[in-house]
Amino acid sequence: MASWRQSANTCHLWPSYTSGLIAGMVNVASTFPINKVIFRQQINGVRFYDAVKQVHKEGLLMLYRGMALPLCQKSVQVGLMYGLFETFYKGLPTGIIADHTCRTIVAATLTGISEAFVATPFERGQSLLQTPAFHGKIKNTLDLRHHLTSVRQWYRGLGAILLRNCSTNCLFFLFRTPLRNALPSPQSRKGQFAVDFTCGACLGGANSTLIYPVNVVKSYQQKQISSSRESFFSSCKTVLKERNYKVRKLYYGVQLNFTRALISWGIINATYETCMTVFNSQTIRKHLY
Repeated sequence: MASWRQSANTCHLWPSYTSGLIAGMVNVASTFPINKVIFRQQINGVRFYDAVKQVHKEGLLMLYRGMALPLCQKSVQVGLMYGLFETFYKGLPTGIIADHTCRTIVAATLTGISEAFVATPFERGQSLLQTPAFHGKIKNTLDLRHHLTSVRQWYRGLGAILLRNCSTNCLFFLFRTPLRNALPSPQSRKGQFAVDFTCGACLGGANSTLIYPVNVVKSYQQKQISSSRESFFSSCKTVLKERNYKVRKLYYGVQLNFTRALISWGIINATYETCMTVFNSQTIRKHLY
């Protein structure tokens, strides 16, 4: 199957944004309950079965409480991740940055920074809605505006998200094509979907495991409502102190997070590539371009 990149036109980048948007929506709908259990492990430092008991005890309605924000956040974030990367990569002047690796790193970093400023308020709201202490205080997504009354409060955890996004984007876009090329060549659409799923799953699982402690600190920062501001490194020290300076406790939930990332990024990458193939088919291009 010919790569969609071969026929991509720099003037027509909307398929990248649209495909990423669709991929993000499919992903959230599939993995939200798993993500909620992981979040409980991160903020409470409890084991898997204890987190599951907490979520189960709260009931089905509470299980999907807060889904609106991640649905918006993840779909927009994934759309921006793929779309902005293509925009930055193709927009960088070749006379200044000609090397493919350097262009990829610069484009991925710029994409990560852009994503962070869009995603942080969504993640902040999601963290509060999923924190048990605020179940009786914050009624729903719209009620957040009464509790987060300044830009600084909405953007708490920005440093951690910048670190996470820039590093994982660089790794994802640097190794996506080499990994895909290392896998067996597919002979059918189902085979292509399996290859794209495997590629996304491997990269997503590796990235999420490497960056997991950063997400733990980010969750700690964002689960609080206060006027005080604590730096990323100060928060790291606080989280370590709360967990008796045992690094292994920073990885509570990493197994389930790894499994979720395998499924999540497999779905995202496979859905994205499938949508790109559809959008760039000759029939569709003839009607939309």
